[in-house]
Amino acid sequence: MQKVKKGEFGHLDYKKKLNLIIAIIAFAIILAIFIIGWIVNGTRNNIATVAAIVLVLPAAKFAVAYFVLLPHKSASKELAEKVNSAAEPLGVCFDLIFSNKKSPIGTQAVVVSDSTIVALTCEEKADIKLFETSLVTFMETDKLHVTVTLYKDEKTFLKRVANLAANFDETKENAMNKIEWNTNSLMNMCL
Repeated sequence: MQKVKKGEFGHLDYKKKLNLIIAIIAFAIILAIFIIGWIVNGTRNNIATVAAIVLVLPAAKFAVAYFVLLPHKSASKELAEKVNSAAEPLGVCFDLIFSNKKSPIGTQAVVVSDSTIVALTCEEKADIKLFETSLVTFMETDKLHVTVTLYKDEKTFLKRVANLAANFDETKENAMNKIEWNTNSLMNMCL
């Protein structure tokens, strides 16, 4: 399984698989320690049981991480190709889950310019206003001022991305640096 960095296409599927594999292995080790201790000592009241109990917490961390990621959908390869072609030269991230005060919101694609962030989600229950206000507030803590829009419709999103890319001025001072700063800042808000 090849490592996929946060923001790259396929990251969400990678994290789901990784957390599931680690959780299964961790719980299998815990069970093995408990059973070996019971067999060796003839009772469950032994130091191996204590060790198994202590190891449950780290194993549970990976299980919880898996279940937090489970309801969120990854971007399709077709969508990734469409977004990459429409967004050139803007920054593009895929499969991000944004944390906030209420509940995480998963996005399939996020396009970043020097002053605007547009995102696409397929989650019907996603709170658009919460997403937009929490991301703007988070970015302001890094002294970055952007407008944020969350779309649920792919065609409208792609049309907005194409418009952003067409109107982007690469020659503007620090434009490409601002894209990088905005991208790094929003990644810090993601799980």
